[in-house]
Amino acid sequence: SDTPAMVATPTMDILAWNQLAAALMIDFGQVPEPERNFLRLLFTDPRMRTLYPEWEDLARATTAYVRMEAANQRDDLRLSTLVGELSLKDPQFRQWWAGHHVAIKRRGSRNYNHPIVGEIILDWDTLTSNADPDQQIIIFTAEPGSPSEHALRNLGSRSAHPSEHRRP
Repeated sequence: SDTPAMVATPTMDILAWNQLAAALMIDFGQVPEPERNFLRLLFTDPRMRTLYPEWEDLARATTAYVRMEAANQRDDLRLSTLVGELSLKDPQFRQWWAGHHVAIKRRGSRNYNHPIVGEIILDWDTLTSNADPDQQIIIFTAEPGSPSEHALRNLGSRSAHPSEHRRP
């Protein structure tokens, strides 16, 4: 596929991804399943701070989104454990979570500073099915003909097969 995509829960547990998503971000197959959460990775994996030039904006927005979803997931032990873990490990997360800021954003643009292909700017869209609102697919696209589209194609052709991927 020439389009990175992943499937996540509303609280950002990563359930499935394609090869290009793993090549773009990190090889999710190398992350133990209990730790395969985008919010956790933002705060605990140093590669994420390098990959996203606007890391702070992304981390704040993701925290606010998960904070909003937490209201619907009050009995989610996994989410409670995640919030406790991140609150202990990262003072920024602790401050942002305690601020009770909530937000929902279903689409946008994101900059990447990829270690192999350099700068990439991608639009992203989140799609949720009414039949299964506990899963959402996140699709990343480059503007046709742009340097980012060329970089994404280059990444797809150069990336080794990740250890494990699950097709969304």
